[in-house]
Amino acid sequence: MAIHPLRFGMVQGRLIQSPPEQLQWFPQDYWESEFFLASALGIDYIELIAERNHNPDNPLWSDVGIEKIKSLVERNGLSLHAFCNDYIVDHALPKSGDVLAQNIKLIERGALLGCEKYILPLFEQSELTLENVEEYVDPLRIIADKAQQSGITVCLETVMNAVDLIKVLDRINHPAVSVVYDTGNRVSFGHDLPGDISLLADRISHVHIKDKNAVNENVIIGTGLVNFLKVFEALAVIDYQGPYTFETQRGRNPLRTAAYNFGVVKFFHEECFSK
Repeated sequence: MAIHPLRFGMVQGRLIQSPPEQLQWFPQDYWESEFFLASALGIDYIELIAERNHNPDNPLWSDVGIEKIKSLVERNGLSLHAFCNDYIVDHALPKSGDVLAQNIKLIERGALLGCEKYILPLFEQSELTLENVEEYVDPLRIIADKAQQSGITVCLETVMNAVDLIKVLDRINHPAVSVVYDTGNRVSFGHDLPGDISLLADRISHVHIKDKNAVNENVIIGTGLVNFLKVFEALAVIDYQGPYTFETQRGRNPLRTAAYNFGVVKFFHEECFSK
């Protein structure tokens, strides 16, 4: 099996040490510096985030900010690939026209950047299940229609097992909707990761790499429950050709931790995809 060129992404804020107890964090005063750090480490893109609560100072929301992001990406030899809407974690997607409007506006901003993937973390206030899927069908189709107009794929991030998630995808039935497979979130719910990957197959268009322990804490890769050898063997079987975004724990030194993570993923990718 051929080895596909690797592309690495990093969730915004993970290359800078965050305040205590803040894992997902927008680096308000330092966000520009992260593009230089990413380039130095060999990262291909930063997965941009819109925060749980609207932050007008996030560059995603202004034309000046959009142009600054583009300039930083070009200057550092990066690309623009994915952006994530954490706002829906605290604001229920199917309950409010305002939340749907926020998604539409964010897709417009992502389109200005030329992003390819829109990550929707359907957790907490927006947790998607088989029981409530009918509430999500219309808003997700509206979001997907808007994304499709700009060539953007909507990637649903859930903790549903593959069998149930396939039922949801079939119910939504939209060509612009796919899956982001998050190794850490799924292992913490006791899923069979290789089995899920095998069933979801080409519905997976994006992969988040992280490791978690038995109490659902994000831990340094290789110290938690994820069997990365089995994960990459399964990804090789389905011939996954997409990128890998690190949504990892920072460790004591975020840059050192990121370099370690790249080495781990490169090793398992080469070990499994070269068979």
